[in-house]
Amino acid sequence: MILSRRVALAVTGIAAAGVIGTAGVAMAGAPAPSGSPGTPAPSTSGSAAPDKPDHPGGRDRAGGRRGALHRLAAGLHGEFVVKDKGGKFVTVISARGEITAASATSVTIKAEDGFTATFAVNADTKVRGRDVDAIADVKVGDRGGAVGVKSGDTITARAVIVRR
Repeated sequence: MILSRRVALAVTGIAAAGVIGTAGVAMAGAPAPSGSPGTPAPSTSGSAAPDKPDHPGGRDRAGGRRGALHRLAAGLHGEFVVKDKGGKFVTVISARGEITAASATSVTIKAEDGFTATFAVNADTKVRGRDVDAIADVKVGDRGGAVGVKSGDTITARAVIVRR
């Protein structure tokens, strides 16, 4: 089933923000590359070729482009601020994991690390997945994710995606 253009753009925006956020966190925690001014070269005991990258193109497994995409695909949850069509700032919440509660008005998702988010569901919420066309088709125990806009203490789901 094809998502509407608006939902597809929202998911793309979330993916882009996840890449930027994940790469920033990874870079902040990663040691500086050897040869950086004022930084000693990392210790490489037991390696015959310490400066040889694991992948072609000069990138290694942990910090390369492939690593960033892998980390994005493995993202569990996130929160970021974007501008809506009117230029107003809105907070967007995303979560991926196991559906622990589902009803006609809400869905709760628990990420692998224990983070839990409850999304309010309304008539504008897109619900998609294999054999899933409406919130009534979503079952506890399904794997999936949701993206929603936070207003106060309420997160209103824009999209709920279910994988069985």
